[in-house]
Parts: sequence; structure tokens; C-alpha cells
Amino acid sequence: MIEQKDSFNIFAKVLFAVLGLIVGFIAIRLFFVPVKIGNTLMEPALSGNDYVWFYKTKKVDSGSIVLYKSPLSGELVSRVIAKSGETVEIINKQLYINGIKVTPGWAIKKSDTRIFPSRFVNRDNMNAITVPDGHVFVLNDNWDIPDDSRLFGVIAIENIVGKYAFKISLKK
Repeated sequence: MIEQKDSFNIFAKVLFAVLGLIVGFIAIRLFFVPVKIGNTLMEPALSGNDYVWFYKTKKVDSGSIVLYKSPLSGELVSRVIAKSGETVEIINKQLYINGIKVTPGWAIKKSDTRIFPSRFVNRDNMNAITVPDGHVFVLNDNWDIPDDSRLFGVIAIENIVGKYAFKISLKK
């Protein structure tokens, strides 16, 4: 009789562990979105071998790294630079928010020393844009690649999938 009781306890513990894993997995998928970074848009903050988890939310602040639905490229990761009502301008690779020269508080990559006029590309020079209500202006940390609001304009808040939570970096 003691043997049967021990078998039941082991079965109950295994069942409890399996159910816990299933419930945990479902809860994580409800609140988080995992993404493998496959490009250099967000270097140096995020690299091509990083696995990044985004918390599902539409509430973001300037400086937040976000996952969003791009109008041109599916889902992309960039950083919110300006919110509704703010004006963004780029003059000779220098960022201006509301007419004030801004130096980001995070590392950025600007390795290409060439400066292109805005009539060719908005990478290094961009006329002032005021962000409309319900939108944000996003910019890559790698400023040499303008696959962000410099290319396709502001992003509607409804197109934000989530905000950066954490990453797991794997070496090549």
C-alpha cells in the first residue's frame, strides 16, 4: 500500500510541473513577443544574434526601443525619438527636437562620414516634421541605415506591437 501512495505522489508532482510549464508558456505568450534580430538597424544596442523580448504595450516614451509594424518592411525594431506634438529635424547628422540640438543618452552608430542632402535621402538631413496626435517618430540606433521614420514617416501608436523588455545575446 505504501508503494501505491509513492507512485501517486510522483505522478501528481510530474503532472503539476507539466501543467505549470504549459500555463507559464501561455502567460508569457500573452504578455511578451520574442524576436530574433536579423539585421544591424539597432547596433550597437541590439546585434544580429540577439533574441529580444518585447512586452506587449502601446504605452511608450521617448527613448523606448519598440517593435512595430512598418508600412514597408513588416515588423521592425527602432527607438522612439519623438511623440505627438514634438517636431523632429535632422541637420548634417545632428538631431533636433523642438528646435533644440539633442545628443541621445544611448550609444548610436554613425560610421559613414558622408553627408547626403535631403533631396537624395533623409538619412543625414531631413526637413522638420511635427508628429501628429496618436503617432511617434522612430529612429534606428544605426543612423547610417534610414529604414525608419526618415524613410516612411511617423508610426501610428496602433502599429506598435511592444516595448523592449530584455535580450539574450548569443555569440557567433
